[in-house]
Amino acid sequence: MAPPLTAPSDAWTVECRGVLFDVDGTLVDSADAIRSAWRWLAETIGIDPEPIVAASVAARAQDLVDRFVPPDLQARALDLSREAGLAAAASVVALPGAAALLDALPSTAWGCVTSGREQIVTTRLRAAGLPIPSVFVTSEDVSRGKPDPEPYLRGAQVLGLDPADCLAFEDTTDGVASARAAGMPVVAVVGTFAPDALVDAGATALVHDLRRVSVGSADGVLRVAAR
Repeated sequence: MAPPLTAPSDAWTVECRGVLFDVDGTLVDSADAIRSAWRWLAETIGIDPEPIVAASVAARAQDLVDRFVPPDLQARALDLSREAGLAAAASVVALPGAAALLDALPSTAWGCVTSGREQIVTTRLRAAGLPIPSVFVTSEDVSRGKPDPEPYLRGAQVLGLDPADCLAFEDTTDGVASARAAGMPVVAVVGTFAPDALVDAGATALVHDLRRVSVGSADGVLRVAAR
């Protein structure tokens, strides 16, 4: 893997056997939908919305509720968060280049590793016109979310690959740290976080536009490159 890259004109090439994608901020533009859903929830149950909204992108619902919601309101908050997340999913769109990138990958060689819940994330993918992968690790599948390595270790396991043979695409510092701790090289999609923060978290390459990413394959080895 090349050293960390910090400019959109930089090029890189990675050989791997499988690719694992985060969803929100990596394949779909959902930040506004996520924030609006958690703001509505906070206002509905009567808590200060600013802290929970600020932490909402790339966090598990359970972790947000445990951290910001009083114990007597947590069960209701989890129910409302699902309701709000599904309602906001219709406004989600695919990031430019995401559909073409997924289409270029063999269906058995990629999957998604997300902090979201399966029902909500699949609804977002469908709203964005993107396929639902057969390998799909969600917040319900792990006991510890990102930045813990468990989500990406689980993703590699379901793909049937060693983590070192997988390439991760992530947009957050916690996501980058999770994949790196699992032993994977990570392409950080710049947008949610600044390039320097992503590199500091351990990103091994950066991409500012998924339309720059191409995929080739031979003998089960994928050649993923940015041009």
